[in-house]
Amino acid sequence: MLRYLFGLGENGEHHDQRLVAVWETAAIGGVAELQPPTAGGSFSVARLATLLEQPVLAGNNPPDKPAWHCSIHNHRDDPLLPDQQWAQIAVVFADGVGLAPAGDRASVRWVAVRHADDHVHLVATLVRQDGPTVWPRNDYRRCQPVARELEGLLGLRTGKPSSIETGAGHG
Repeated sequence: MLRYLFGLGENGEHHDQRLVAVWETAAIGGVAELQPPTAGGSFSVARLATLLEQPVLAGNNPPDKPAWHCSIHNHRDDPLLPDQQWAQIAVVFADGVGLAPAGDRASVRWVAVRHADDHVHLVATLVRQDGPTVWPRNDYRRCQPVARELEGLLGLRTGKPSSIETGAGHG
């Protein structure tokens, strides 16, 4: 997943790939510290992948598919959002879906990757840093009220087509 998000995309549509937010305990060192370096014109995601996988490898009973992914888009008529607002959106989604409740420093590890003007990708492991697996239930349904809340908070277009569209799942 990280190789795809930091890659060129299927048709070269990815540009200016960057992390805009990360799990709480990693944020202490700063998002920039975890930004994958480029080598030979492409991003090296090995270190970031290793950091994300650490709780999974040490987990009590990790799932066969230990990653969760959600693409969060704003409406084409909305203004372009800066990285700081996308970071805020990612934090609220990670909390609202139940993967990383606010203030829970042992929650799952996750990152928000931006590689286009109108969306970010939220990628999370499904094993908490203290060992238990998180089984997201009704995650797609839980994303929708979070999107509506953020639309109001950020003054984005509401309703359908909605300003913040999500596609959630794990694999």
